[in-house]
Amino acid sequence: MPLQRIDEVAPGVKLGLWRITEQAEELPRPTTADVSAYHGGRLKEKLVTYALLHAMTGNNDGIIGHDSSGKPLLANMHISLSHTKGWAALILSPYQEVAVDIEYRSNRVCRVADRFMRDDEEKGGVDIQLTCWSAKETTFKFFSADHLLFQDMRMAPFTPSDHGVLTMENLRRKIHLTVHYELNADYVLTWATSLK
Repeated sequence: MPLQRIDEVAPGVKLGLWRITEQAEELPRPTTADVSAYHGGRLKEKLVTYALLHAMTGNNDGIIGHDSSGKPLLANMHISLSHTKGWAALILSPYQEVAVDIEYRSNRVCRVADRFMRDDEEKGGVDIQLTCWSAKETTFKFFSADHLLFQDMRMAPFTPSDHGVLTMENLRRKIHLTVHYELNADYVLTWATSLK
């Protein structure tokens, strides 16, 4: 079981990270959630999500639903999840809104940076661009009811390191969100737990 870690990143907020190395047949099946409609890579993602949820809560009975916009729902919890090539991340809190994104490390964002970065954002190199992409995904999830577009979010300038915080602005509401990030050779992971 390649559970990498479960951290309490804020009071009452747990962040879990799983490295996906298993085949779907090797993963446990959830006891109450129906995953029969999923196949291949999507089935593996669903099974890893439920295995991670079980590891984080000790409960194998949770069922992750989705609202009309696709936001995940879990009874009595705020939840956000993300998958990328070889990785899954999940964040939970019974008390506050949460959001998470994970993106595998590559320079693919350089080809599309103009689509998701604003003219007033520092383009920098691949580290800044990949972190911006992930931070905007996290911001989009955090403010899911706003249905933000990339141009509706602005990242404040920052100097990338292996971990830190950056500030995102929801331009529609003129409010700021603190986004935590972790950047290493495998992925960039971003998460948010409260408004600034």
